Amino acid sequence: MRSKLFFLLVGCALALSAQPPLQPGQVNTSPEITAPKPAAASPIVQKTTIANVDDPHDKFMERLWIASMVTDVGATSFDAVTSWGKREGNSLLASSNGTFGGKGLAIKAGFAAAVLIPQICLRKHKELRGIFAMGNFGQAGIFTGTAIHNLQIRSAATIH
Repeated sequence: MRSKLFFLLVGCALALSAQPPLQPGQVNTSPEITAPKPAAASPIVQKTTIANVDDPHDKFMERLWIASMVTDVGATSFDAVTSWGKREGNSLLASSNGTFGGKGLAIKAGFAAAVLIPQICLRKHKELRGIFAMGNFGQAGIFTGTAIHNLQIRSAATIH
């Protein structure tokens, strides 16, 4: 360890002693380090952004995506309301008496949250908004169709 330190100190001393000391008023003759010229020397011109200007298409896609999330929540809620107290065909959502109740509502709300929370976390990725919107509108269509079907089914309390 000491020998490495010794060689390092000797090397630095030799390098510094090889340069003649500058006298007062003498100009330094060592080469200057210059930065590369931007754009003029480079064949690739980089895009410079001065201000963040919203693209009308991006703004439209953001509004469409938000509308799709609202539509998805509305359709899921509509399906839950029209299913409440009726015989549930999906055994995963059915309560112990076979009807749609609190258990089914909790599972539906959890499913909606599992779909929407990752979208909110990835909201800065503008390229995903169209895909999210299509998925949300598709899911809303399925839940709306199910809710319309539920409107035609009588409540379990009225069936005797």
